[in-house]
Amino acid sequence: MNKINCSIISDISEVKNQFEQLQKKYHTYLPKVDPSLINDLLLRHEKNPDVIPTYIVEVFTKQGIDVDEAKEYVYQKTGMIPAIYDKGTHYVTNQKLTLEILKEISDCEDVLEVNGHYIDSGTSISISYEPKSFRNYACYH
Repeated sequence: MNKINCSIISDISEVKNQFEQLQKKYHTYLPKVDPSLINDLLLRHEKNPDVIPTYIVEVFTKQGIDVDEAKEYVYQKTGMIPAIYDKGTHYVTNQKLTLEILKEISDCEDVLEVNGHYIDSGTSISISYEPKSFRNYACYH
């Protein structure tokens, strides 16, 4: 191999290594959050740091939590009343989102998983995700 090919392979290897390190950081600091959501949020912040983007945020929780209490908590934090699905284990809000908010959600012991996607301010709430445990169940059963 010539020096140019070795350099390209080395550069690509470095990019892959840095990406793996970033994914490990995501898992360490925001273990319940979908990495795609984190990537999207960071890219939007980088492009326009003065704007807090709006997302549909879906939070999957353990069974047995007090739905009214959870609904009130979300309302107090976001100013939005969440849509609630799956017998009180799936909460959906249309809200402004920051990494700090994602960290707070991820740190909640009743939360199992957080997903979401960017929307413009005129989009209505709709669910898009199923919890990973359900997707895995559906694939194998």
